[in-house]
Amino acid sequence: MNAQAQIRVLIVEDDPDQARLLLYGLTKEGFLAAVVESATSALLRLKQEIFDVVLSDLNMPGIRGDEFLRRLRNDHPSVAFAMYTGETQDVSAAVNAFRNGIDDYLTKPMSTKELAKALVGAVHNRQRELFMERQLRMARHGQFEAVYRTQRALVRAMETKDMYTRHHSVKVAYCTVLMAREMGLDRPRMRTFKVAALLHDIGKIGVPLTVLHKEGALDDKEWEIIKKHTTDGAHIVEPLKKYLPEVVSIVRHEHERWDGTGYPDGIGKLDIPLASRLIMIADTYDAICSDRAYRKAQSPEVAAEVIRAGAGTQFDPDLVPIFERSYHQFPKPELGAEAVLEREREAGG
Repeated sequence: MNAQAQIRVLIVEDDPDQARLLLYGLTKEGFLAAVVESATSALLRLKQEIFDVVLSDLNMPGIRGDEFLRRLRNDHPSVAFAMYTGETQDVSAAVNAFRNGIDDYLTKPMSTKELAKALVGAVHNRQRELFMERQLRMARHGQFEAVYRTQRALVRAMETKDMYTRHHSVKVAYCTVLMAREMGLDRPRMRTFKVAALLHDIGKIGVPLTVLHKEGALDDKEWEIIKKHTTDGAHIVEPLKKYLPEVVSIVRHEHERWDGTGYPDGIGKLDIPLASRLIMIADTYDAICSDRAYRKAQSPEVAAEVIRAGAGTQFDPDLVPIFERSYHQFPKPELGAEAVLEREREAGG
C-alpha cells in the first residue's frame, strides 16, 4: 500500500476546471479526496468529516487565506495545510504563511506525483509539529520520562513501518554502550550516550520511505532530504536538553566524519562529540550487517574491515581499536530488539 492510500485531502478550489483536475489526479494517486469551492465551505465540511490535509490557494474568494489558516489552526490543529499557488514572487506571503503554521508552500505548475509527495510530507510535518508541542508541554512540567517515552514510541513507530531499520536503534545503542564501557566511562555518561544512540535516527520520521528505500543512487534533492534528518532529529530531542545537556549536539553530529567531510556542519576530529563518534561506528556496523533496499546484509567481519579501512577518514582512529575489542560482543544481525534489551539488562547496562 502506498503512503498516500489512507490520506484524506480536502481541496479548496473555486475554478471548476482546476478543481476537477486536482480531484481526478489525487484520486488516481490513491488519496481519498473531496472538493469545496471556498474557505467557508471548507470550514463547514471540516466540522462534518475528518480530513488529514487541506490543499488551498491562500487567495480565495470570501474568507482571506490568512484568516482561513488561523481558523484551521484554532479549530483543527491536527489538519495539515498546504498552499498551492502560482504567485512565486511573493516571498513575504510564504514567510507569513509558515509563521502562521502552514505545512508546505507549493508553486504551480507541479506534476500530480510531485503534488502527492508534497501532501504526504505536509501530513508528516503536521504530525511532527503536534508531537513537538506535546513534548515541550511535558518538558516544562519536568517530565523527563514522559518526554523520553514519547520519543522512543516515535522511533518504534518509524521502525515498525520500515522493515529495513527494524530494531536498528536498539542495536546501535547497545553497541555504543559496549564501546563506552570498554573505555571506562561512568554510568551517567553512558546513560546519556545510550539515550542519544536510541534516538539518533529520530529525524528520519520526516523522510519519505520512497527515499529511504530507493534501490538506486539518490539524486541531489533526495540526498538533501536524507541529510536533513540530523538537524530535524536535534530539533525533536531539544526538550531532553534540560535533563541530558549533550543529547541535542550528539544527535545533530552523528553523521560528521573525522576528516571534516560529514554533515550537517562539516566539523571534524575532536570537535565532534565523543558519543557521536561512537554512534557513527555502531551505526555503520549495524547498517552493513543488516539487509537494505540496495543490498543484502554482510558479515560482521566485512563490517569490521570497512571500519578499519575508514580509520582516520570517516572514523576516529583512536576509537577503532575500542571497536575491535568490543565488536565480538555486538548482537548478531538476526537478533530482535527484545533479545538485545534482555542482554543489556543482564549486563547491567
